[in-house]
Amino acid sequence: MLRTLVLAAAALVCAKPSDTDAAYKRSRLVYEAKKNEPFSLVFENPYAEPRELYWIGAEPSLMGTVEPGGEFNVNTYEGHAFGWRPPAPSESCTTDELEGTVHAARGMERHVFGEEPRVLDAHARKREQERDDPFEAHFTNRAAYDMRLTDTKNASRTVDVAPGATRIWSVRRGEHYDWTSNDGELLYRSVIEFYNQKKHDFREELHTALCAEKTPPSEPVRVAEYHDALDGRDLQVEILREEPLIAYLPNWTKPGDCADMEGRALRIGLADAQVFGERNVIADRRAISANLEWSRSNETSITNHLIKRAFKLAENLRSYDVTPGPFQEPLNFIQYAHGGEYRPHCDGVCHRTPYARGGRVATLIHYCRAPEVGGATVFPKARLKVQPQDDSAVLFTYKQSDGFMDDGNTLHTGCLLREGVKQIVTMWMREDVHDGEPWSDFL
Repeated sequence: MLRTLVLAAAALVCAKPSDTDAAYKRSRLVYEAKKNEPFSLVFENPYAEPRELYWIGAEPSLMGTVEPGGEFNVNTYEGHAFGWRPPAPSESCTTDELEGTVHAARGMERHVFGEEPRVLDAHARKREQERDDPFEAHFTNRAAYDMRLTDTKNASRTVDVAPGATRIWSVRRGEHYDWTSNDGELLYRSVIEFYNQKKHDFREELHTALCAEKTPPSEPVRVAEYHDALDGRDLQVEILREEPLIAYLPNWTKPGDCADMEGRALRIGLADAQVFGERNVIADRRAISANLEWSRSNETSITNHLIKRAFKLAENLRSYDVTPGPFQEPLNFIQYAHGGEYRPHCDGVCHRTPYARGGRVATLIHYCRAPEVGGATVFPKARLKVQPQDDSAVLFTYKQSDGFMDDGNTLHTGCLLREGVKQIVTMWMREDVHDGEPWSDFL
């Protein structure tokens, strides 16, 4: 025993300072990454009039309007500040004009305008959320037309809901309830994320209308030719928007590319896709996924080749200084089944602030397997719709030519899947990352 202690002590004494520093730095990275994980915060408007919701940076930036009795879900970070006020004629706003403000805190989950913030400690919150007892939930149709509400586990439990009407049902955590139109099209899925989540509204939003089957895919404003030197092919680039750039790429991948990535993902194992928070049931993104790392052992792997091609395309179309390598984020292989979706979100910063070093600047989504019905990618503010086809891709950039980030035009949605299966591989690009400062240093 004594000899073991002496050897352990000797190992500590002989350890190189650089090794110790590296270990400490890694532990700090893990701590900071956990501390800075985004989480979901729901704002609720209890007033009889709408309220404008603002994110408070250097100056308040409008995020949206919360209707009377309505809710607004944001992805945020610890300490971020938000404020609200009644609608005003002026688009500009100062903090003095805000009716109230609040700082986001992990464990907050929900904030009602005008009330004191309620923050649960992690253990109490987890115990409360994971209760499996039944409770009454209120389902309200906020649209101007009739909707049909159905329990996905019991199709006989179906009811018509008139505009403005509310149905009260007994529910449990983890259950799904579908809202369909009179012609049978699935428009929204209410997910019971946690115990006592009582309010569930259907409202027609911009992305809902764009996702509808009657809305055709957007036409390009122009079509460009691109010579892919790394692949030896001439490709078409359908430009849907110039600034920020949103471009559709037919025939981006070759036969075998997606099969290789799917094989890697299946060997790793697909798990429930996570977005934020610590709940087991997450409404905003319903899919399974696996990360595909840059291959250090095989520089000519299909994954590495696709990354190099995409980064070269971004350099060509937007003069970005993006370098492919193991210091970039891993690719994310994602599979959606019936009822799967990814609700409106931004991949990078999209509230018109200066680019921050090491941040994301662009996304490329490979459409490996297109669904039979539904599953489009839509950009609500830009009013654009991309309908996936096998082996195509969409590229969108959010660092603009003036050095500022996009102001919301790259906010996007993976629409509800109505029939079939959708497989995509998402790739994010960052500037100013390298072996000495990988992407994880900038979380």
